[in-house]
Amino acid sequence: MPSAVGPRPSPDQVYGLWVIAPAILAIGLAIVLRQVLPALAVGIFAAAMMHLPWSDFVAPGQFAYNPITGLIVAVETHLIGTLQDVDHLMIIVFTLLIGAVVEVISANGGTGAMVDLLSRWASNRRRGQAVGWAAGVAVFFGDYPNMLIVGPTMRPVCDRLRISRAKLAYIVDSTAAPVASIALVGTWVGVQVGYIQDGLATVAANDPSSWLNELGAFEIFVGSLPFRFYSLFAIAMVLIVALLGRDFGPMHTAERRAAAGEPIEPLEHDDRSAAVRPDGPRPGRTSCWFAVGPILVLLTATLTMLGVTGWAHLPEHEPVSVHAVLSHAQSSRTMMYASLITLVVAIGISLAWRRLTLAQAMDAVTAGLNRMLLAVVILSLAWAFSDAMRALHLAQVATIQLREAGVDTGMLPALVFLAAAGVAFATGTSWGTMGILMPVTVTVAADLAGGLPADQARSALLASVAGVMAGAVFGDHCSPISDTTVLSSAATQCSIEDHVWTQLPYALCAAAVALLAGCLLSGWAGLNAFVCLAIGAGVLAVIVRCVGRPIPAVDLRPQPA
Repeated sequence: MPSAVGPRPSPDQVYGLWVIAPAILAIGLAIVLRQVLPALAVGIFAAAMMHLPWSDFVAPGQFAYNPITGLIVAVETHLIGTLQDVDHLMIIVFTLLIGAVVEVISANGGTGAMVDLLSRWASNRRRGQAVGWAAGVAVFFGDYPNMLIVGPTMRPVCDRLRISRAKLAYIVDSTAAPVASIALVGTWVGVQVGYIQDGLATVAANDPSSWLNELGAFEIFVGSLPFRFYSLFAIAMVLIVALLGRDFGPMHTAERRAAAGEPIEPLEHDDRSAAVRPDGPRPGRTSCWFAVGPILVLLTATLTMLGVTGWAHLPEHEPVSVHAVLSHAQSSRTMMYASLITLVVAIGISLAWRRLTLAQAMDAVTAGLNRMLLAVVILSLAWAFSDAMRALHLAQVATIQLREAGVDTGMLPALVFLAAAGVAFATGTSWGTMGILMPVTVTVAADLAGGLPADQARSALLASVAGVMAGAVFGDHCSPISDTTVLSSAATQCSIEDHVWTQLPYALCAAAVALLAGCLLSGWAGLNAFVCLAIGAGVLAVIVRCVGRPIPAVDLRPQPA
């Protein structure tokens, strides 16, 4: 234990590599318990216990490692402390409001009308799969709403076209989190920007003169989008499979059986397979504009307020540019107020066109808030865990170890992608994975890329940040204990075992191409991200064309009695 009198060594100097112990404990418990909440809670407590000798709660000469004091530090310093952060509170409010918006436009029938409009084009198996893909992309503002809206809506369409439930579950799952994770508006953007902001705060605290302090969290989020190779390739592969009409692995077997007209064994009803619509919308004409209108308001309000707040906080002598405005924009405040305006508009449309009564609208708001509660709890615990690990100087230890191992900056995105994929697969949560890895990744990338030219340093940072996001989506996508896996199975009435087994070869294929043609070619070989995307999409098309086998033609005409 460090001395209570005189200068004390820092936690990383005392513990060395042992500072990673709380993270390993949290991940291990998540694997064993199949629950991320208790795992994060224990991780926070373990980190707080290790940090007790440096805590203000321990007086000089006191026994430092008191579990009661450790619990106090975990709750008051890390959990309550992070929730006192204004940006964190704004992100929580934004997340809750977006959940309410999604539920209102679902309750007034707007989202269903938007999917129904797309479904009119589904006249054969290929078009049916393409329409399912388009519907998944259209409902981009959240993974839960995507699954709970697209799944039940497309299920009867796919049954009519003899598309297997396993294929529909794959389409829904691959256009839920991957789409939501790259959308500029929705339930994911605030969370991801918040995690990036945590990493920037760590860098600013450790090195006030770091080159990274010139960048804003939302700017980094937008800049990382072209490097989200797995998310983009997963979305692309669904469309490639649909258009080529070829499948491989267990999915081919499932599709042959469905095309042959084998009877479908429906699962028992699960309330999670349908969106909550309190008492149902009133009778009347439903329009997709009931959903598109609020979404356009959200997008317009977000972009407008980003520009206004960025312009207002732009230093007097700094040249005006998109980069400069975004870097000084107040993203958390912008998204909170934009979501509030959007909620008011969504409720106003529902009342003005008599789609919902005021009581039904308020019930929808309440249901939306409740739906996002678990996400808020995970988010809060992930922030607290991040704060506790930052207090132990985990980022400094990771940086030293990577430097001593001679890790090249160009390899960092690939290593981060694999680490995030492993953690997300084991824990079943993408948000928790991002909360654990993002602050450390930002700090390590800032340090390793500090000596590179400005453009190369920025690309290395953006690719590393994207590696965390994309790896978290991939691991969560494949994990049988993931909430998205469970929900996509329930929404499409496909067994979890069938869904996981049939989807896994496709997800692994997209991940391998993302790692080789994306992370390594962009990071190690220095190719432009868009060039890597084009190469990867071509490779996926070749794989599906060469490995996949066509499904026999299906006669969908009514058979005579």
